[in-house]
Amino acid sequence: MSKAELSIWLDDYDDVFSDFDSRPLTERSLSDDFLVEMRKMVREKPTGNIELKLLVPTAKRKKEVEAMVIKNLHTHFRHAAVGIKTEITKTRRQGILLTMLGFVLMIVTAYIVSVASNSFFMKALQIVLEPSGWFMVWTGMDNIFYNRRRRKPNLVFFLKMLNADIVFLPY
Repeated sequence: MSKAELSIWLDDYDDVFSDFDSRPLTERSLSDDFLVEMRKMVREKPTGNIELKLLVPTAKRKKEVEAMVIKNLHTHFRHAAVGIKTEITKTRRQGILLTMLGFVLMIVTAYIVSVASNSFFMKALQIVLEPSGWFMVWTGMDNIFYNRRRRKPNLVFFLKMLNADIVFLPY
């Protein structure tokens, strides 16, 4: 499979990280601008493995810093991908639970209506429970089927970047 090459020019290693984060390089968070630019580049080259080439001026290159940056990038991508997978799983479970509770609520409502007299209380209970059951079913199914699709592009991006070859090159 071919590799999609993505090249980003850096003035120095700080361009990869947030300007507001004063922690050491091994712990710093990534720059939003850097991530946005990478997303655009990955979206333009959707197929194949990725080779991310970070171009740094020759005079500013430091091998030990580059190793830390590469490790930090992979750690960030791994944490982001795991976080999104966890969210998708949690949302799916909540969707299944909501759907099942909605069906149970509708069945209980149908049972109450079939055995109860035509009292005001039973009619009011039916009017409240029946739409609640439908709402729970539709909300649950929305969580099961559509919320995953909304999060999938982010997951795909982070998984691609997690598996990317990251190299530093001089310019």
